[in-house]
Amino acid sequence: MSLQINLGIIRENPSTTGGTIRVMEHLQQYVPRENGGKGPFRIVPEHGDGLSVERMIDAKNARAACLTDTERLEGTIPVPQEFHHDGLNCQVNSYIPRYLGQWR
Repeated sequence: MSLQINLGIIRENPSTTGGTIRVMEHLQQYVPRENGGKGPFRIVPEHGDGLSVERMIDAKNARAACLTDTERLEGTIPVPQEFHHDGLNCQVNSYIPRYLGQWR
């Protein structure tokens, strides 16, 4: 069972590494921990488009040498979201029959 939480608006600039780090720090407070909050973070996917995922990876790399798991932004895994997939699928499906029709 999944729990969805409306996070509202986070007033940071996600176009910069510093802004992305602050957004990820804000989101990390919602990541549950094992053993009643005293163990390691559970792994939660953090969805974004391709560029956002690259920025999340850069933010995690910038914090890789930190001492605590919270400072290292652990608990989330950047996952690309294929929101363009349906649009591309529609374009391909409408193009192929016309393309094949040229060869008949």
